[in-house]
Amino acid sequence: MFKEKALLAETFVEEKDGQWSVFIEVLFKDSSVRYEVGRYFTKEKAQIAANYIKRCANRDLPYPNDGLGGCC
Repeated sequence: MFKEKALLAETFVEEKDGQWSVFIEVLFKDSSVRYEVGRYFTKEKAQIAANYIKRCANRDLPYPNDGLGGCC
């Protein structure tokens, strides 16, 4: 799908049209891409989905999240 390898993936939950949307933002060396992954009726379900998506997306990346908000 992408020509270069991603450095970091992050997920966000936002309220949109009365539902909760999950977004993923993927960081590359020179750009970033943001996609809406899905919508959920409750914030809790959206946060659970965002957590799963983030863990799966970062599983094979070269710079795993350090837990402090940075990638290195």
